[in-house]
Amino acid sequence: MISRRDLHELLSHPPDTESPVLSLYLDVDQQRAVNLNRGFESVLKSMIRRVEHGLGHNSRLKEFLADARLAGSFVSDYEPVGKSLVFFCDASKGFIWHRSLNVALDSSVHWTPRAYVRPVVEARDEFERCGVILTDRARARLSTVYLGSIEEHHEAFAEAEIRKVEASGMDQMFSQKNFQRKADEHVRWHLKKVAEMADRLVEAKSFGRLILGGTHEVTAELKNLLSERLKKCLVGSVTLPIDAGTADILRETVALEEAVEREEEEVLVRRLLTAAAKEKQAVVGLPKVLTALNLGRVRRLVYSDGFNTSGSECRECAGLFESFAENCRDCGGLQIESQDLLNAGIGRVLREGGEVEQLKSTAAVRFLEKAGGIGAYLRF
Repeated sequence: MISRRDLHELLSHPPDTESPVLSLYLDVDQQRAVNLNRGFESVLKSMIRRVEHGLGHNSRLKEFLADARLAGSFVSDYEPVGKSLVFFCDASKGFIWHRSLNVALDSSVHWTPRAYVRPVVEARDEFERCGVILTDRARARLSTVYLGSIEEHHEAFAEAEIRKVEASGMDQMFSQKNFQRKADEHVRWHLKKVAEMADRLVEAKSFGRLILGGTHEVTAELKNLLSERLKKCLVGSVTLPIDAGTADILRETVALEEAVEREEEEVLVRRLLTAAAKEKQAVVGLPKVLTALNLGRVRRLVYSDGFNTSGSECRECAGLFESFAENCRDCGGLQIESQDLLNAGIGRVLREGGEVEQLKSTAAVRFLEKAGGIGAYLRF
């Protein structure tokens, strides 16, 4: 897993042209034939050779090769877990950081003044932490799904089963009514307990979405018992039995989350464009976004899938600019050329406590690209 604190750790160091960071994203999924028999090691070697060739006789080639050896040594001892390996290192500073993820990331190597975090930030946006409550009339399972992995937290059982007692005549009629009343009370008590446990879970795990699982009747009753906070998180329900396998729960949850994400993107970009047109704490287009970034005004950065641009970043004030000049026009400090200015912008937004949203919905991307492919909601 990769938390926001992890990202802050990676982004806390200022860009350093004298000691770049090697950022590695490696597909290690053992369900893919290309990765069997440690085929991913050959992929890494090929990527390293391409970067080395691109550096040519650069004076920093020795530093790159030291970082590459460190990465190669780690990967040679690495036993694949999940689908992707994320690895950062700087041999000159003795820095190593790695995580295994259960989501597919394209293999790539970057050697840049600042850690290249864009792929993992986009994965966190796409696979937002989600709470899942699977329940029937007597039991419940509470889980969270995050970055392609599922974690079960509690299993709640009703205190006792209501069993039908055989009777005859009028006694049987009354016993059946009493049985049904007791059973209904029992189910309601159980679902109230589940709702209370869900409240404790959202406090502990801070998920932004909630999915209910079970029959329509049970999920509808549970929905009415949820706190207002959880009702605001609720994005839908899935029909699954209480004893469903974790793989089934994960598959259904991820599919629903993806559909919700696409719908939310379309709403988000329409609101962004409307707010920007009215100049109500929103802007679109790279020049205005960069100005807002440099003033620390960006609350939420929004951009289309595939958006990229080069530019420069100031080593002193972290200012971002579309063109390169040796000295920063704001503070006079030295500037660093950037082949992916968006990566630097993402880092700045996260360091300042903001959010990042990558758009993948076809309609949302089309709308935003007409306005330059990038926009931002502002703090003030």
